[in-house]
Amino acid sequence: MAESPAERLARYTRLGTLALPSLPPLALYVHLPWCLKKCPYCDFNSHEWRDGGAPPEARYLDALRADLEASLPFIWGRRVVSVFIGGGTPSLFSPDAIASLIGDIRARLPLEPGVEITLEANPGTFERDRFRAFREAGVTRLSIGVQSFDDARLRALGRVHDARQARAALEEAARHFETFNLRMPPRRLLP
Repeated sequence: MAESPAERLARYTRLGTLALPSLPPLALYVHLPWCLKKCPYCDFNSHEWRDGGAPPEARYLDALRADLEASLPFIWGRRVVSVFIGGGTPSLFSPDAIASLIGDIRARLPLEPGVEITLEANPGTFERDRFRAFREAGVTRLSIGVQSFDDARLRALGRVHDARQARAALEEAARHFETFNLRMPPRRLLP
């Protein structure tokens, strides 16, 4: 008979001297590993989506849901203060798929009121009003991977967007989100 998750946890943990008055909160990271193109500097678990069309959203969301449900015994009673949907390029997923993902999380975990839900986005994958749809899906903050506003550097970094697209993505983000950030590489990585 297979061990339950709680039995595995008990086997790998032991009582220590640390006693907490309450369980600490959680920050949840959700990984969506597909990109339009794998950047040569990226060492994250990410993969080009080469099959055309959209990534296998429903199948992957089913797997994420099963993984979350299997982990619930380990985190029961802890509140979630932050959700970060990273990748890859999570903005490749449709707003409906992101809404489903957020709904699955909300249905299974106690989220703090006003929890920040961040979605990583690539300026090369947005269309006008797509950011609005992510906001309506429950995303409260975007993390936009601009990398540079210099077209030559963007080409050298293997990015799928140019400076014009980066600026347009920022304008669109500002229209629909109170908070968003830009991700830029350390200067040593820029050509």
